[in-house]
Amino acid sequence: MTDLIERAARGLRAGRLWGLAVFLVAACARAPAPPPGPAQYLFAWAYDLDERTGDSNFVAVIDVDPASPDYGRVVATATSGAAGGMPHHTEQLMPPGGLPLVANAYHADRSVLLDLRDPLRPKITGQLAAVPGYHMPHSFFRLTDGNILATLQFGDGTTPGDPGGLALFTPDGRLLRSGSARDSSFPGAAIRTYSLDVSPATDRVLTTSSPMENVRTADVIQVWRLSDLTLLHTIAIPEVPTDSAWRYPFEIRFLPGGREAFLNTYYCGFYLVSGLDGDAPRVERVLALAHPRYLECGVPTLRGRFWIMPVSAAREVLVLDLTDPRRPRQVARLATDSAFVPHWSAPDPGSDRIVVQSEAPRDPRVLIARFDSATGALAWDVTFRDPDTGRLGASFDRPSWPHGATGPAAPHGVVFSRSARE
Repeated sequence: MTDLIERAARGLRAGRLWGLAVFLVAACARAPAPPPGPAQYLFAWAYDLDERTGDSNFVAVIDVDPASPDYGRVVATATSGAAGGMPHHTEQLMPPGGLPLVANAYHADRSVLLDLRDPLRPKITGQLAAVPGYHMPHSFFRLTDGNILATLQFGDGTTPGDPGGLALFTPDGRLLRSGSARDSSFPGAAIRTYSLDVSPATDRVLTTSSPMENVRTADVIQVWRLSDLTLLHTIAIPEVPTDSAWRYPFEIRFLPGGREAFLNTYYCGFYLVSGLDGDAPRVERVLALAHPRYLECGVPTLRGRFWIMPVSAAREVLVLDLTDPRRPRQVARLATDSAFVPHWSAPDPGSDRIVVQSEAPRDPRVLIARFDSATGALAWDVTFRDPDTGRLGASFDRPSWPHGATGPAAPHGVVFSRSARE
């Protein structure tokens, strides 16, 4: 950088002001951005378990700065004003620039905007607009322009199968456009648009189909055009008569380059989706975990070449190496105790930490794991403990909170936050 400044100074002395301006802009554009620091807080979207009169669901703020005297403590809460409604998914990463975080109450058909710029004074500032013809938003993806893409599980009941769809919202929750998951090639299919991922490089969105209810629905994935939410392809997950690992396509993530993707089903089948830059994308099974131990594969975290997979039924978190995505290789297994039911995971972009949530009513907790990005090894962070009990993790089985003595709660979506404005 010293050499750049000297060259700029020579330009000034020679009177080459225009060249200097261009030079400095180019130099700044090439300068790498400083890496983000470790997160200071976790935001956990939680529901009140006993739903007594006057109780409320809420967002909990947990201090995760190891240098803080409040490390591991719930330092603030903000209530939603109502219990019930099943608080469920948030975004998996904090949006940039202090934009509000989206969090849904699935059964209440309501998705709120959480203003978390001041972590110790969180508040709900609005909600996503209703989408004519659709209801029950489920998962969210933040685009680079700040807009929010959301899956919707149901239509308006006028189409056989009542397929869901996609909707695009502004950062403050106004509806921009929507698109239907209905596909004439799958007449009457109960497509419950569930999770999603986005590849701006290829102008594509991928969605899965899984129900929130204990019913059979269409086992398909769908490929959309991002720019106008046009549905391009619906692809059935290949059935295997000897098992049920192909059922309930659950979470999907684009692999680097945006032309392939990896998928886990709820029944712990794993699939590679390829040919996404062409007219005939393909889905092929590359791994199926043994039943009945491995069922209820949840919300994964993709870090580099590693797929970090909470498995509720097994009470484990697995790590798969996707160096060759057609031959995924298990490289780590992290066990929990019998009461901890891992389902949701999310990364800390500024450190080696992964948060894992259990909403089981017996022992609702949030744990943090340390991840080795070179080997895929995973271990519980034994320093992250409840300050009041000394138990590993932050417990939600407690009598009182910053907002009052409302009793136990259960977290679902949990997100790291580095600072007030990210």
